[in-house]
Amino acid sequence: MIYDLIALGETMATLCPPPGTALRDATNFIVDHGGAESNTCVGLARLGFKAAWISKLGTDPLGDRVLDPLQKEGIDTQWVIRDSARQTGIMVKDPVNRRVHYYRAGSAASTLHPRDLEQVPISDARAVLVTGITALIGADPQSAAIALLETSRGLRVVDPNFRRGLWGSDRRVELVLPLIERCNLVVAGEQELAEIFGQAKPEELARRCAQRGPREVVVRCDDRVGTLRVSGEWTELPIQAEQTSDPMGAGDAFNAGYIASCLLGKPIDETLRFAVHCGRAVATSPGDTAGFPRNHKVSV
Repeated sequence: MIYDLIALGETMATLCPPPGTALRDATNFIVDHGGAESNTCVGLARLGFKAAWISKLGTDPLGDRVLDPLQKEGIDTQWVIRDSARQTGIMVKDPVNRRVHYYRAGSAASTLHPRDLEQVPISDARAVLVTGITALIGADPQSAAIALLETSRGLRVVDPNFRRGLWGSDRRVELVLPLIERCNLVVAGEQELAEIFGQAKPEELARRCAQRGPREVVVRCDDRVGTLRVSGEWTELPIQAEQTSDPMGAGDAFNAGYIASCLLGKPIDETLRFAVHCGRAVATSPGDTAGFPRNHKVSV
């Protein structure tokens, strides 16, 4: 089978108070799942693409709560390893205070290794995806991320996706740059690229990034998104910023819409509009994936 997307990375069980309730006041929680790569897989699957997700989970009930809904979305999880010696990571949201607490140190996914990819048909996939989080949760996961990109013959997508408090957070530029140098599409936030390549306007950030190897660079800003393609042409789309109660997952939804449009060969202006549409749909709904459009035509 040829997959449209194969993604590698950690997904955690997610606990979130009901809307409008601060974490310290919550008496019950919504149990969900969240992980950049699997969130993107959900988006692609809902748009009718064939997606596979590679990771590790504990054999605990929270691992089941992660795996079961992803399988129901139609994502192929046959290369997800269950580890009886380690737990599934946990993410606790506090949307009222706009904070997230992670409990992932020593999780099953922190032991991801290049050997976990040996039976995966990566070279046949139309696209692969990894984010900087995978490089920051451990040395072996970073090596696995590099192996994924080096094995791929299709579209190789990287989102730096910087996070604080991880094993490699203090060296995040050093650890994520090897991923950028091995991909052909970078989708990143403006501040992430500025941290890597120095402060500059979005177009200049994209050009500096492209000098490290990617043939296409997408820059997400609060009020606009822009794309630099291999031709050297910069295309920019203004967007209206919105206040949302739970913006987590919006960037992953944007990525899913963008990748889907790329796989279909859509024009760049249509690609950007659809990616923004997907991101906004998730940002204005609770959870990391609940608002992603189902059976949606890739256009707006």
